[in-house]
Amino acid sequence: MKRVTNKELISAILVNIGLLAAAVYMWLIYDRRQTIIKSEEPIQNYSVLEVYCQTRRNSSSILIEFNGKQYYVAVARDKCIQFDPQKIKLFYDKERDKVYEESGAVVRHLVPNFILYLCSCIWLFVVIKKRLSSS
Repeated sequence: MKRVTNKELISAILVNIGLLAAAVYMWLIYDRRQTIIKSEEPIQNYSVLEVYCQTRRNSSSILIEFNGKQYYVAVARDKCIQFDPQKIKLFYDKERDKVYEESGAVVRHLVPNFILYLCSCIWLFVVIKKRLSSS
């Protein structure tokens, strides 16, 4: 059996830590957006400058003006194709100075990150097991 080197072990650990940090960061963003959606009213006083409806799945957006500033807001493609400003609820994050649409904060965006993290945990477990068995 091939012996696992320190370089392979360290790289597995670093990838694992990096993916965990990314997953936690994305969870914190999701949680913050959910808190704002539940606790605040959607913004009303904005004007739509442009609508970008792309054929790809997650690339549609609108350009709005709110409080004298312009913001690009990601919008679900189905809402973009049949665009109606009255049906889209936009929320403003004062701390981060960002505007987002309520469907932009869904759990399904977090799932791939946590799956990658779990895969890296399995990889780390296999590397450690090989290291211990070759000793």
